[in-house]
Amino acid sequence: MQIIEKYDLHFEYAGILINLLITYQFYRVWSNPPIDEPSQISTLAIVMAFEFIMVHSGVFMAIAPRKISLYILFPVYGIFAFTMNAMLDNNTVLIAYLLVVFNRMRFAFTDVSPTIRKRAIITSVCAAIAYFILIFAVVFSMDNIPQLGLNATYLEASGYNAAKTGSGVFIDTPHIAICFGLIYYCTLVLIEVFLLYNTPFKTHLPIHKRHS
Repeated sequence: MQIIEKYDLHFEYAGILINLLITYQFYRVWSNPPIDEPSQISTLAIVMAFEFIMVHSGVFMAIAPRKISLYILFPVYGIFAFTMNAMLDNNTVLIAYLLVVFNRMRFAFTDVSPTIRKRAIITSVCAAIAYFILIFAVVFSMDNIPQLGLNATYLEASGYNAAKTGSGVFIDTPHIAICFGLIYYCTLVLIEVFLLYNTPFKTHLPIHKRHS
């Protein structure tokens, strides 16, 4: 058995755990944001912007020949990661990129069964669909989304309002962006768990060689 298939569940569990940790960060900032670190709001907003770029990477990395994955996709996505990471005073985006890509790039190093590759492709397609549906759903229902800890008093007292350099729905009302991120990553967890334990995707089929 190929090592990727042998440890397939471990990789999938790691991806689910990462998404759960990110979900918790969104919840924590939304419900009880630290008064001395308003930059965390911007960090999470950048993470969601970066996810817009990364959301389709799973498909490309699963179906592309390994040379394309290693020598084109990895550096191209890396450029986006470094660019967005430079917008922050920490390395959150870069770390998130490396964790996500490490999990997705496993298809570039060895051959896996069509079942595993198909699951990865469907997961990425579902994630992309969820991203665009949820962003519209959240914006259209923004008047009904509670501010929780990200209320006007906090945004003023923490210095968030004074520090922001732009405007827009996600900037002027950051609880909308944080709510979107929380729901999106919760949805990713549900998608990944469903596909992981859905019978057709648990059956390992014969391995087909990928083109170099």
